[in-house]
Amino acid sequence: MDNDEKIIEQLNLHHIATFQLTLLERKESIDETIELLRVEDNYNTNLNLFDRTAHLYRTSEEKLNPLRESMIRNSFFTHVEITHKSSALGLPYQIFAKHKSGKDLFFDGLSYHVKQEICNDKYDLNNINELAGYPHREDNVVRDLEKSLRELLPELPEMSYSMYTFYTSYVEDWKDLGFTKDGDAQLHVSVNDPTIITVTGLVHSTVGKEYNLFIGNENAIIEMNSHHLFHIREIDRFSNQVDRLRSKIDNASSCASDTMYEITKSFLKFIPKYISWNRSKKQIREIYSIKKCITRYNILSETLQKIVSKNWASRNSPKQLWLEADGKPDDQWMQSYWCTNFFHAEYKNGKITNLETTPIKPLFSHSVKEVSEKVELLNKEIDSAINETRDLLSAIQAEFSMYAVWLAFGAVIVSILVGFLSGSAK
Repeated sequence: MDNDEKIIEQLNLHHIATFQLTLLERKESIDETIELLRVEDNYNTNLNLFDRTAHLYRTSEEKLNPLRESMIRNSFFTHVEITHKSSALGLPYQIFAKHKSGKDLFFDGLSYHVKQEICNDKYDLNNINELAGYPHREDNVVRDLEKSLRELLPELPEMSYSMYTFYTSYVEDWKDLGFTKDGDAQLHVSVNDPTIITVTGLVHSTVGKEYNLFIGNENAIIEMNSHHLFHIREIDRFSNQVDRLRSKIDNASSCASDTMYEITKSFLKFIPKYISWNRSKKQIREIYSIKKCITRYNILSETLQKIVSKNWASRNSPKQLWLEADGKPDDQWMQSYWCTNFFHAEYKNGKITNLETTPIKPLFSHSVKEVSEKVELLNKEIDSAINETRDLLSAIQAEFSMYAVWLAFGAVIVSILVGFLSGSAK
């Protein structure tokens, strides 16, 4: 093999993602974050609210030490230490461990990263499938971490983690790949492993399976993908908040329907009617409370969609300003910023081809779509609930007005009878 063909080097395999629950607590609630959204956003404040991981989650050696001790006790790892080194999400401390399988593990309390070195020398891109190939998941490493993590978070569900697997490589001169690189672009390449055969039916099968190869600065690639996966988890928290509001609307709507049914009953059922109406009054206040804040949820949806439309990813950079409350400056405590996402190309017949001219959509695009659809439903459901409330108020007013008429009529009759009886007595 000619050495001139060996233009790519440092082939490594990575597994990154998050757990359903975080070891670190969020500095502000989801409600508080939504309250920070502004209708008039002249300085792109809304966009930056969704890229503050190292601000919202604080870590320290003390917070990670209980997990380190648990990992040592469980003996799944041959070496465990807490390092004062910026994590992929920009936090200043993380756990570094050697798994008994030989894999390296990094965990900062929010996101894990499993790394395996495949080839540290230069290699020919034509040999990528021989060196790499469709990757096997390192579930055993993550499960062992999960077991220790569950000692600190007993409510953590089993198998609650996600996993994104990819390879990274570095090229010194991009012209060797046939590209001219301008700026800090990173490349995502789809590679097909022809040795994989997937059976899709009794008589059908698919030959080949694609896997991800990223070419560029490994630290940048790890940061971008780690932020992508953590943004998915964060967006899920906003999605759950929208679900809670929709559940409240559903309960209020159901209560209004029950009350509407109660008031159609006979006059003798007056007390159950009154009790049902009192229950509905609380739900009506709930509906109008949600209606009052619906604008911010619309801004939430619009802002997230804007981030996706810009094809952004997140990178870390050193903090330049420090608040007194943050304590001493720490050069390992980073802040994140939006940047251009990966550019996509394909690997075919020994060459990288079909380079797309625009960056790819971020991995959290699907989560954003889900939130936006839920916010759209939230708007429709709140409008429907308000209409039901108005109908209920009209029905209550008509019903109780009729009672007032009957009571007044009864009072007149009583007055007449009392007058008649008084006259007869004389």
